[in-house]
Amino acid sequence: MAFAVSPAKACALRALAEGARVTLPLLADASSCALATVQTLSERDGWTWAGTESGDVAARLRAIAADLLTRMEALGRKAFEEGTKIDRTEIDGIVAIIRGLDKIGEIMRPDEAAKENQIRQDEDLAAILERIDRRIVELAKAFAAQLVAEERGLDGSETGAARLVS
Repeated sequence: MAFAVSPAKACALRALAEGARVTLPLLADASSCALATVQTLSERDGWTWAGTESGDVAARLRAIAADLLTRMEALGRKAFEEGTKIDRTEIDGIVAIIRGLDKIGEIMRPDEAAKENQIRQDEDLAAILERIDRRIVELAKAFAAQLVAEERGLDGSETGAARLVS
């Protein structure tokens, strides 16, 4: 038994069935209604959107990211189905939003961001200290070699001491 369901509708239905966050574009695809129609219904009837409490910033950012992913998938699907190019302006807009979300995430989670910055600074400091330690060992070996050479009377010249400093 065959039935006709558009790829966009099938994808939207599956996403909803698998627990994707409900969004206007996803509802529009699943219902085969225009996005403007779904948006008008939502506003007119005062739909309540589940899963985005105002206090949970991380959840809100994830919800927006999920919306952006859905939007990107729809753009790709449309380009594939219609054989057209993806609109560069819309992609640039989505990328700008993603960058903004990243900055908001850093601002809204200062403890985590501070911890990440501290870890990075600690790693940088450890690398610097390791290089200093290696140089100290090199200089100590060279100085010991010079002392042994002077003790044996093989190298008491200025050039040997000058090599240590370089």
